[in-house]
Amino acid sequence: MFSRTTPPRRRKLSAAVAAAVALTLSLAACGGGSDDGAGSGSASGTGGGTAKQGGAVTIPLATESRGLDPFTASYTGSADSSRMAALYDFLVYLDPADGKVKPRIAESLTPDATGAVWTLKIKPNVKFSDGTPYDAAAVKANWDANNDPAMNSIHRVNMAGVTSEVTGPLELKVTLAKPSLNFDRNVVNGLTYIASPTAFKADPKGFAGKPVGAGPFVLKEWVRGNRQTLVRNPTYWQAGLPKLDQVTFTVISDATQLLNTLGNGQADITVTSNAEADDIAKTKHLEALTTPVYGGQYFLMNTRRAPFDDPRARRALAMALDSPAMMKTLYGDNIKAADSVFKENSPLVDPAVPAQPAYNQAEAQKLFDELAAEGKPVRFTYLTQQNTNARKTAEYMQSRLNQYKNVSMEIEAVEVGAYITKGLVNRDFQAQNFGMWLVDPDPGIDSLYRSTSPTNYSGYNNPAADAALDKARAASTEEARRAAYTELVKITAQDVPLFVWQEAVTVIVYRSTVTGVTMVNDGAMLMDQVGLKK
Repeated sequence: MFSRTTPPRRRKLSAAVAAAVALTLSLAACGGGSDDGAGSGSASGTGGGTAKQGGAVTIPLATESRGLDPFTASYTGSADSSRMAALYDFLVYLDPADGKVKPRIAESLTPDATGAVWTLKIKPNVKFSDGTPYDAAAVKANWDANNDPAMNSIHRVNMAGVTSEVTGPLELKVTLAKPSLNFDRNVVNGLTYIASPTAFKADPKGFAGKPVGAGPFVLKEWVRGNRQTLVRNPTYWQAGLPKLDQVTFTVISDATQLLNTLGNGQADITVTSNAEADDIAKTKHLEALTTPVYGGQYFLMNTRRAPFDDPRARRALAMALDSPAMMKTLYGDNIKAADSVFKENSPLVDPAVPAQPAYNQAEAQKLFDELAAEGKPVRFTYLTQQNTNARKTAEYMQSRLNQYKNVSMEIEAVEVGAYITKGLVNRDFQAQNFGMWLVDPDPGIDSLYRSTSPTNYSGYNNPAADAALDKARAASTEEARRAAYTELVKITAQDVPLFVWQEAVTVIVYRSTVTGVTMVNDGAMLMDQVGLKK
C-alpha cells in the first residue's frame, strides 16, 4: 500500500478543499461563477478535420493544481481533469452522450446480480511510463491508498465500505459494504486515475510534483503558478497516439482573460464552468462544446442553526427569490436559471415533480410573518467569496429579500481561504453560496444530502432521504433509479436544505485549428485524440 504521513489538520481540511475547488472556479467564472483509438465505446465530441502528427497546444485553466497525484488533484472538468487524463488516461469514463460508463484501460467493470461484488478486468500489456505493469495489483494499491486516512485523499468518499482482492494478474474482485449497481460511477468520479505504485513508493512526498502514469503524455516541467509542460509518452499503450508532441497547461484565473487568450491566438483550448463561455466564443470566432452536468449554483442553508433550523424559514427563502428573473437581470440571456441539482431533462427524475418551492411572494411573506410572530424573524448573514461576480449575485438576493417584512440578509464576503475554513471546515455559517459540477448524481448528490456524509455541509438529516439514496444505489434498472431519485426530489423539495438558482454546464472552447476535441465525464478531454488540423 502507498504511504504518506499527513498532519491531523490537513486530514480535516481535505473534503472541504475538494468541494471548494469547483466552487471557486464557478464563482470566478460565471457570477456566483469520436472514438478513434479511444478503446471501447464512444464519447461526446466535436472538432472535425484530420489531425496531423505532431505540434503543440496551450491550454489555460482557471486554477493551479494542488498536486498531480490521484489523491490531491481535483477531478472537476474545469480544474485538473484534462491534466490528469493527459498523465494517467482513464480506467473507465462516462460518456455524456448516453450517460453510460465505458471502459478505457479497463477491459470491463461489471457487478454481480445484487451489486455487492464487482469484477474489474484490465487490458493486457499496458504499462506506466516507468515500465511498471498496469495491472490489478497497481489498481488495488491506488484504491487502498485512497481509503487510507493517512493519505488525506480528497476522493476517499468513493472508497467508503469498499475492499478489493487481486484474483488474477489483470483481475480485481471488489466487495462493497452496501450493494450498489452504480459503483462504476464512483470509479469515474474519483478512482479512474491510477499512478505507478513503483514511482510513488520511491518518492511519496515528491510524487505530486513528479507524477508517473500510463497516459499519452509525461510531465517535463512544472513552474508553479505559471505552466505545466507535458511531452509525448513514447511508450503509450495505444500505437500512433497521441497526436500532439507537447501540451502546455497555463494558469489564468480571470474568466475574461482566459477566453481572450484563445481569441488572440495565444492559447488553443480551455475548459471552463463559465455558462457565458459559449456565447462569448461566438463573438471571438471560436468553437465551443457545451455539456449540462449535475449540480449547479445554490443558496446553502445551515439546517442546524437559526433561522434555517426551521423548515418554514427555508421554504420562505426559496419562495421569496425568483431565479429566472435574477439570471435575466444579472446576465441577460447568457446564463440559464435552474431549480434542481438534477440537470434539465435528466432521465433520472420525473420532470413533473417540483424540485423546490415555486416563486410565491405572498406565501413567502406569510411564512416570514408567521415566524416573526413566534419570535423567530428570519435574520441571517450570507457567507460568500470576495470577488466581483459572487458579490454581485449576493447583493441582488439581498436587495430582493430585504423588500419583504420580517427578513433581513447581511453579506459577509471573504477571501477563498477564509471561506473554506469558516464555511466548509468549521461550518460556521447561517447561509452560504455553493456550487457543484457533477458527472453523475452518485456520489456527489448522495454526499450532498446523506446525513452521514462528511460533505453534507448543510447538516441535512432526514432518514427518508437516506432511504431514497440507498434505493438509488441498489437500483438494478434505470427505471428503478429514476423512481428512487424522484422520491428524493419530493422529500428535499419539502425540506429545502438549499435553493438552486443556476444550472451547471461545462464548456470546452477551442480554436478552429484544433481537432479531436472529445469531452467525457464532466468536462475532461481524451487527450490522446487532441490534435492540430493538417
